[in-house]
Amino acid sequence: MSTTFLAQAIGILFIIIGLSLSIERKMVMGVFKDIFKHRALSYMWGIITLIISTLMILEHNIWSGITEISVTILGWYLFLEALVYVFIPQKQLSILLKYLHKKAVYYSLSIIFILFGMYFFICGFIFN
Repeated sequence: MSTTFLAQAIGILFIIIGLSLSIERKMVMGVFKDIFKHRALSYMWGIITLIISTLMILEHNIWSGITEISVTILGWYLFLEALVYVFIPQKQLSILLKYLHKKAVYYSLSIIFILFGMYFFICGFIFN
């Protein structure tokens, strides 16, 4: 997978995720509640994220160039996040949900997704 392709895909996905977080807070919080409440769901989310991040790391572990490094760091971040979902006990995961209930944290997360999405979108489509 090329850096351009990954930047384009990540950009589109992150913008859509950020917008859905901003617009559909009640629905998204319900999804998060279900994931953090049921260990099977959080485990499966972790496994899916682990598969995607492992593929990203194996196919794109490039440490030169700003966009390349950004994609690589994102892959490693997702890998570490997946390990949290797979190994951290449910009780600790439920603490994360408490933070997401705070509007400032929740909407900051949506803004972060949109900003990172715009960055990757611009790198993938404009500066490729």
